Amino acid sequence: MRIGIVATSIWRSVHLDMAKALVQRGHQVVVYTEDATIPSITRFTRRVEDGVEIFGIHHERRNPWMWLPDRLFKPLLGRRFFTTLLAIFRFLKSSRCDVYMVEGDWLAVFLGLARYVMPFRWVISVHDHEYMGVLLGYPGEPSNRFKEMIKRWVLRHADGVRTNSMVTWDILVRGGIPAAAITVIPLHYTERMLIGAEIGAFRAAARRDILERHGLAADCDLMVAACRLTPAKGLELAVKAFADVLLVRPNARFIICGGDRTVKGLGSYRDLLVRLARECGVGNRLVFSGDVLPGEIKRYYAAADLHLVPSYIDTFNYSALEAALTGTRSVMTDLVGCGHWLKIAGAAYIVEGREADAFAAAILLGLQHCGSAADAAGVARRTADELGVARLSGEVEALLVHIAAPLWVPPPQRNERRAEP
Repeated sequence: MRIGIVATSIWRSVHLDMAKALVQRGHQVVVYTEDATIPSITRFTRRVEDGVEIFGIHHERRNPWMWLPDRLFKPLLGRRFFTTLLAIFRFLKSSRCDVYMVEGDWLAVFLGLARYVMPFRWVISVHDHEYMGVLLGYPGEPSNRFKEMIKRWVLRHADGVRTNSMVTWDILVRGGIPAAAITVIPLHYTERMLIGAEIGAFRAAARRDILERHGLAADCDLMVAACRLTPAKGLELAVKAFADVLLVRPNARFIICGGDRTVKGLGSYRDLLVRLARECGVGNRLVFSGDVLPGEIKRYYAAADLHLVPSYIDTFNYSALEAALTGTRSVMTDLVGCGHWLKIAGAAYIVEGREADAFAAAILLGLQHCGSAADAAGVARRTADELGVARLSGEVEALLVHIAAPLWVPPPQRNERRAEP
């Protein structure tokens, strides 16, 4: 089968891994992408990587032929709507795939429009919960009726919808998308998330490094949260629960990793958390690390006894997945998408609702069951088995074959029977 994948910045995403895995399953895979490393805009730059044929344009420049309509309609459609529309139309016309998979809502708009002038089968992959008309009530939550209308239009015009978790599935269904049209297939981990060294030695060295870096005692119970400091991450719940945990485990410490964000009408989210920590009497036991480089964050995960994910909603959450691959379990709310698979792997404690005492109880339970290096290695191994691209590419393949079925004719099978003597 010939499969097309439409995704921005393919070299900085998980989607290239999936494309390569589909090639290994015997399919032809062609990719449309937009990336800063590609110089051209009027013509495609073609690259081939491990059997995947990639066609790309620059991610910001306008096509000179589309400069005028792009400028005229910029206030309504964004700075280069027609540049992207022309590029995707050319890609669809030249690639002629049996089925396409589009990563993200915005690029899917262009396939929805192209569908009016050419026949093809396609699947949209939805990885976020926003603009479905379902509000969760956290400060700064985005809402826009026009964007909601466009997103519903795109989802209803696709031949299939793939979501990354049951959390996303629930939001789409509550937003009016038929449940039967949606297939849940989780995202996979990438190779950079794995620990190349022996996991016990890596965890021990990481713990010494992180504790020394932040001046913490060697025998402390260490919890870590790693995320953008925005209200959607719900870190107030973790701070309140941490105060309850300290009543039982006074040597506990909590490091929050991530850069601050300013929220309209709220101000600095970090300042809000600092004020809350002081009110709860835990200000001197809460540490803000600031931004942590991607290559360094796994050392924080490995150093921790527990990783906390108190989000109002996270349709997947790679932080919890990467923590599990270092052998560290997560305590999370029931609206964290990857929780289903991490619980199967024994890498998650899931708390229903947003009550601080329930979250604190789960933290205390997790601290009681922090195991040996062998236990951590088991958590990492089971997580890798559950969310590896080799396994999940089979689920994606099955979905694409199903969607392509009305147009795709499988190649004839050779008759291997030997002639009678």
